[in-house]
Amino acid sequence: MCIPLSPEVVEALKSLDRIPDSRADIPRPIANELLTHGLAYESRIGGSLNMTAAGRQWLNRCAE
Repeated sequence: MCIPLSPEVVEALKSLDRIPDSRADIPRPIANELLTHGLAYESRIGGSLNMTAAGRQWLNRCAE
């Protein structure tokens, strides 16, 4: 079963897969949705967003 995500959040998750250490500029509401679902985590030092294993699994199973 996949967590339903908006198209914007799916694109942000895909960008975390392509861009190391989330150098992508992700709007805060989208980042918060990824964090809330456990699909990403925020680095304490740089505040960058990184994909979790759950985020990778969601991409592999649920992304079109």
